[in-house]
Amino acid sequence: MSKKLVIGAVVGAAVVAGLVSAAKSQSGPKPSMWEKMRDAMDEMPEDFPPRVMFENVEAIKANTDEMLALLRQQGTTGE
Repeated sequence: MSKKLVIGAVVGAAVVAGLVSAAKSQSGPKPSMWEKMRDAMDEMPEDFPPRVMFENVEAIKANTDEMLALLRQQGTTGE
């Protein structure tokens, strides 16, 4: 009986940990974290690969936001 109880508790804890982890991953990065990364990237050389990648990600995000705004104006977001 106690063996079943222990197995049930372990499985329950794993389910709860999975749910908490899934909820955190869907929330996205915190704005303060993004600002800290931007400040750190500003201190790096212009051609440093992580800085180039960070700037490309920011450009893609800006383009995506612009495209979504245009689609919302047209009323066709596909949602």
